[in-house]
Amino acid sequence: MTQGEEERRDVVFLVADGGMQQMLDGYLGREYAHRGLGCASFDFDPLEDIVVAPRCDPEVYGHHRGLLSFYQETHRRAIVMIDEKWEGSPGADAITAHIELGLAKDWEAGSFAVIVLKPELESWLWQENNPNIARELRIPSDYRQILEKSGHWPADSRKPVLPKQALEHMKKHHGADQSNAAFRRVTATISVRGCVDPAFTLLRDTLCAWFPETTYS
Repeated sequence: MTQGEEERRDVVFLVADGGMQQMLDGYLGREYAHRGLGCASFDFDPLEDIVVAPRCDPEVYGHHRGLLSFYQETHRRAIVMIDEKWEGSPGADAITAHIELGLAKDWEAGSFAVIVLKPELESWLWQENNPNIARELRIPSDYRQILEKSGHWPADSRKPVLPKQALEHMKKHHGADQSNAAFRRVTATISVRGCVDPAFTLLRDTLCAWFPETTYS
């Protein structure tokens, strides 16, 4: 028996790995996170509202309906988050179309969204003018210059071209924290104004559309 509308939680997040889980928890789990996004408050508990696919991006792509089937009973809306870059990936547009088609069979129109991170999750880590990144990743404060010299971060770009490779370089040569907890710590410091990543912007805009804020307290 389906739960009453008033008993269902606001939104469930299906993510491809523990790094995404930690990032969501780091950003949405902080106090008054909705104010930073510019939306009204909504239910968020990482234990109840995040589903991690056991076999990462390919499983999200191929089995999103099954992974979310139980949550149709418990949640009003669903957001699927997946990297664009993984072995066998058909590309961002095809990923979005495929998952949206599947979700449309089970969820009401307007109650789901697909967030494709281009090319991958690590793009959310890198902001040029966020001094907290060096502290939370345990890397030198001149990481921007280091990555430019190593060829990972072009001088005319606001992000490394291959952000995962950039992080791997910092892990190998500069002792960057290798745990998923680093994602959580960094995301907890993200400035909405400073983040130009399209996937993050889509996440923010989706939540603002679902939970519009009319007045601020």
